[in-house]
Amino acid sequence: MKAGIVYGPGKIGVGEFHMPKPGYSEVLIKVKAAGICGSDLHYHRSDAPISENGRMMGGHELSGEIVAVGDGVKNREVGQRVGIEPLLGCDDCEYCTMGQYHLCSRLTHPGGGFREYTAILAKKAFPIPGNVSYEEAALLDCLTVGVHAVHRGNVGITDSVAVIGDAAIGFSTLEVAKAAGAKKIILIGHHDENLDVGKKVGADVIINSADVNDIEAVMEATNGQGCDVVFETVGGTADTLDTAVKIARTGGRIVIIGMFRKPLSLEFGRLMRNEIDIIFSWSYSTWNGIPEFAIALELLARGELDAEALITHKYPIDKISDAFEAALNKRESGALKVLITYD
Repeated sequence: MKAGIVYGPGKIGVGEFHMPKPGYSEVLIKVKAAGICGSDLHYHRSDAPISENGRMMGGHELSGEIVAVGDGVKNREVGQRVGIEPLLGCDDCEYCTMGQYHLCSRLTHPGGGFREYTAILAKKAFPIPGNVSYEEAALLDCLTVGVHAVHRGNVGITDSVAVIGDAAIGFSTLEVAKAAGAKKIILIGHHDENLDVGKKVGADVIINSADVNDIEAVMEATNGQGCDVVFETVGGTADTLDTAVKIARTGGRIVIIGMFRKPLSLEFGRLMRNEIDIIFSWSYSTWNGIPEFAIALELLARGELDAEALITHKYPIDKISDAFEAALNKRESGALKVLITYD
């Protein structure tokens, strides 16, 4: 089978490997679509040691068809179309026992989206209905991050919401907040093409922070009150958390999804005086005993989430280097979500 290979920092190609076999409780998936995540970009640009033969690439945003089942598999069968939930805890610690496996210290992200076939635990393969395409199902990991963030933010039908960030996680959070019934959703970003997508997927107010003062614009849109819930989805080295603090209303909530790579300072006086909660949202798992991945899939199947609107680029596995180049250089390519697709 063909598989993506990393030969060094940013050096990506395609090689031939033996097709895997499903082990106990596993199914073998013929991959149909796989998304390139920001973590993939960071990982495959790293200077971590690699053998002279390279390292087979992962890819944890994927969907496919079951082509074989291993021993012990009872409720999955050959021919089923599935989306893959790529989170696996140790199944033994207190967090896994409670269903909060995303907090497990031994959490791993099994995937295999950047190869033609991959074996994965059957319980992580969720059957998808006929009205959900493989390409849409490959975005379920992103959408589920949004489900968890909206759960953490406790978004309700009387809430005004601001989403800071116009990339895939920002849009996923926006769409789920819309599905949860938020009364007004404000999107803040600075990429014109992406902001156009924001209008399509349900933003009531679009603010281009490159053109206007985003804090003033939010206050104008909320009659000077600010937003009940603010989602920060950018992270990195951005100053977006400061913006979040300034646009959260008294008694409001800030949900941090973005991973910051620099020390942060906060305006604690305003946060304390106005009892603004800061909540962190890390990945996803279950909520009230229900897999959040299954919740995202149900919303997608009901047409309450638009995954197709987020997909801008598609490449075959033979062009995986071009796909990563497009995903890495979004300003030049105009990419929002880049997929590897298979026949």
